[in-house]
Amino acid sequence: MDTYTEFLYSFANASLTLRVVEHLHNNYQSQLDSIAVINLIDRWLVQVNLQDFVDLESAKNLQAFLNEMGISYQPSIIIAKALAGLKAGESPTKIMNRDRIVIVAHGKPEKKEIEIFREEVVERLGYCPKNMA
Repeated sequence: MDTYTEFLYSFANASLTLRVVEHLHNNYQSQLDSIAVINLIDRWLVQVNLQDFVDLESAKNLQAFLNEMGISYQPSIIIAKALAGLKAGESPTKIMNRDRIVIVAHGKPEKKEIEIFREEVVERLGYCPKNMA
């Protein structure tokens, strides 16, 4: 991972993940290359890829925000393979079928995509798990 153009963070629940995606759209829209949102059983992962031209101060401000909301995440081999696939242009569906992980959104996702996913999971389960709150 490039120190100041790529970030991978873990968040405890959907609310924090939504807050991060909203912050990215409000403050870094023109500097974003892509965002990947992955739901694991016990957490959410958000990978942020910034354009190469992002200045050091903006990147450090983003890193400080991400550190307040979640924790830096070292991916497992499967997650690293999935993220590399997304970066290489593989379809999220192909990656999900191959690696058995849930890619909630990729590209420049809107909050609505994550909200719909959360609502569907809660509806199907009949209760709201801690990481969907």
